[in-house]
Amino acid sequence: MNKFNVALIGRPNVGKSTLFNRLIGKKKAIVSTIPGTTRDRIKGEIDHNDQIINITDVGGFTDDQIDQFSDEIKEQINYSLNHCDLIIMITDGNEGITSTDKKIAQIIRNTNKKSILVVNKIDNNQKQYNINDFFELGFKNIIGISAYHNLKIDVLVDAIIDNIPNVTKDVSSNHNNEIKLSIVGRPNTGKSTLFNTLYGSKRSITSDIPGTTRDSIDYEITISNQLYNIVDTPGIRRRGKIDNFIEQVSVSKAIDYISESDVSILLIDITEPATNQDSQIIKTILNSTDGIIIAINKSDLIKEKSLIQNEIENKIRDEFKFLKFAPIITISGLNGSNIKKLLYLANTIHARSKVIHDSDKLNNFIMSKIAQNLPKNKPNQTLHIYGIMQNNNYPNVFEITVNNAKFVHFSYKRYLENVIRENFDYEGVIIKMFFKSRRKK
Repeated sequence: MNKFNVALIGRPNVGKSTLFNRLIGKKKAIVSTIPGTTRDRIKGEIDHNDQIINITDVGGFTDDQIDQFSDEIKEQINYSLNHCDLIIMITDGNEGITSTDKKIAQIIRNTNKKSILVVNKIDNNQKQYNINDFFELGFKNIIGISAYHNLKIDVLVDAIIDNIPNVTKDVSSNHNNEIKLSIVGRPNTGKSTLFNTLYGSKRSITSDIPGTTRDSIDYEITISNQLYNIVDTPGIRRRGKIDNFIEQVSVSKAIDYISESDVSILLIDITEPATNQDSQIIKTILNSTDGIIIAINKSDLIKEKSLIQNEIENKIRDEFKFLKFAPIITISGLNGSNIKKLLYLANTIHARSKVIHDSDKLNNFIMSKIAQNLPKNKPNQTLHIYGIMQNNNYPNVFEITVNNAKFVHFSYKRYLENVIRENFDYEGVIIKMFFKSRRKK
């Protein structure tokens, strides 16, 4: 089967991760190049009529990295670019051209390879005029898109296919049923041991020394006919405890993986449950992924340490009352206890997060609950709620139209989330609510 290699390159925060996911049709983490750590080139595939299109993320490079670590950065860029057939550079249509954009564009021009310049975040007609500014970078083929809103992605895909010899335009993606799990927790909670048990061999290094895992390690594996991408992330400590650049980068990479996973397994040490560090990690998970499972690890130590399982679970519930929707399971990554149940929970939560409700029934139901409990208003800040809808691409995201989003109090947002949870099955699913101000006519 023929293969055509496409490399994505651009500075951070221009939307490479979102575009990468759009192109390959699933979530897969994008990580950065850091001196002193392993560079993980993340790849995905599009299978088109016996033509494999490999999509590779080259990473996001800042101006400081290119200047300060020129040899390391250029080596990484050149390796990926020299092994590809087409280069796609991504820029930010809102911010315009930066000095880093110019440096990356020059590197691409020096390869003499086919290239496309993508101007991302072009989400309305007015912003189309921003595209003209980018001709300064010297690309002949420029396409304006919005990866987040899925605008003009088909145009970009067609442009990629146009650069492949002797193919027709009909693209499909692989592994649409894959569930991506991230194993997350403090250092030394047994994440790598659990990962190795799931994987079936010792792929991740384990040790009693906290911080042994520096890189996030992922692997695709099929268990009971379900395809998983399981990621072992480095242990996350409080910011004040991160005392070196390498660990800072490792934590940053772990957060990237969490944000790209479908369900995060929060691993808690049974001998030291519900710490402040756990609380900080939970906040990261709630802001990043779609589902969460609290897994109390090292159940093999219950007898040895004379522990009482119910007391430990109750302590976690008491400390993390905002996580009452998350299931708790006690496991042993060492001997495999309850691992099958853990995966079953992950499957169930993933399925729940993809359920799309009838839009009219959902809207009518929520509006009836709002009528029963109207929001309390401050003087000259009367909140009017006009409707609610699910995001078709991310069904656990609810978009609520109001007269002014600034008038929404966090307590009323919590009330609406509780209404949804009490009437729909969202155990383990992280509900995200966005309030949009209605434009004045």
